[in-house]
Amino acid sequence: MELVWWHWLVLGMVLMGIEMLTPTFFLMWFGLGAVLVGLTVAVLPLDFTAQVLGWALASAAMTGVWLKFFRNPDRTHAGRAKEGVVGVAGLVSRAIPEMGQGEVLFQRPILGSDRWPAVADAPIPAGEKVRIVDVLGQTLRVERL
Repeated sequence: MELVWWHWLVLGMVLMGIEMLTPTFFLMWFGLGAVLVGLTVAVLPLDFTAQVLGWALASAAMTGVWLKFFRNPDRTHAGRAKEGVVGVAGLVSRAIPEMGQGEVLFQRPILGSDRWPAVADAPIPAGEKVRIVDVLGQTLRVERL
């Protein structure tokens, strides 16, 4: 079987076109790999085995780079263990009384929310910076920084 450079370019464009119809953002890398092989074959003639191997390697490398550096599924830290949030600092938005709950606001979502009910061992007025000491179900235990 003989594939010339434009076959790879057409395959790459077809794969990228199919990607536009699906929400996976996965076929894009196989399409870009095919385009890269097509451009390489246009300059440097390769046999069929080298072309397919080059396509596989280019697609795997681009997919790996995307998964490692650009895809960030851990935006909200939802489902993360409490050890992952102990020590995170926030700002008291509603004063925490000695025997009651207040509220703490975080710059980024912690365990899926940026506002959490909080308790403390000592009263903490609104506007003070605190850090998480423990997670007690749906309530955070904090201490003043």
